[in-house]
Amino acid sequence: MSAAVFPAFDFELELPAALIVIDMQPVGVSPGVGLVRSMESSSPGYTDYLVGRVRNEVVPAITRLRQAFRGAGQDMVFMLFGSVVGDGSDIRTSTIRYRSEQRRKATGSSVLTSRADPSSDVIAELSPEPGDIVLSKTSMDSFVSTQLHEHLQQRGIRSVVVTGVYTDACVESTARNAAELGYRVFVASDGCCAWRPEFHEQSLANLARYFARVESAATLADLVERAAGRQP
Repeated sequence: MSAAVFPAFDFELELPAALIVIDMQPVGVSPGVGLVRSMESSSPGYTDYLVGRVRNEVVPAITRLRQAFRGAGQDMVFMLFGSVVGDGSDIRTSTIRYRSEQRRKATGSSVLTSRADPSSDVIAELSPEPGDIVLSKTSMDSFVSTQLHEHLQQRGIRSVVVTGVYTDACVESTARNAAELGYRVFVASDGCCAWRPEFHEQSLANLARYFARVESAATLADLVERAAGRQP
């Protein structure tokens, strides 16, 4: 019944397009670092799903998409979350500030990371290359605290493929806003991850109902290559 009421989007990917990689930083996806360390310390075993999925599925999926985008001459954008001023006072999302203060009171330290800290850079497996756009953000949504929209507009971008972490937070926030801003939005189902599989699946279902075409990285890579082949 749901599929009849909310059929899956089947729009084509139009060029120019941009691949947006969100928060693929050691502080948020690597064992023993930053938020992952904090979560594991408070709930042993809780981070196993995310760490394993990032390593075994998300990184290979983004790598496949990156190859397709580079081959088609399309843009790569890396979004990196962290405090630009260093002390967390510039973090825009109110709930992140609140959670950080909760952790500070409970543990004596915040998990907010300065962008000057190397653990807030892109993980080594996905290191940006010359010509890639790298933007620092202080919000879950990639648009509200950056010049991302302006960068995309300058390049005439019509479609965006959204990947990264966490599916139900920064990925979903960015995809929703991208749709509101008029872009054709695609989300790579295997190119993003949340802390729990149910969070991931629920978020993808929300996006697929109202905001985005949700497909595997392989399907999206084919769409990019097909679109590039249609160019004169």
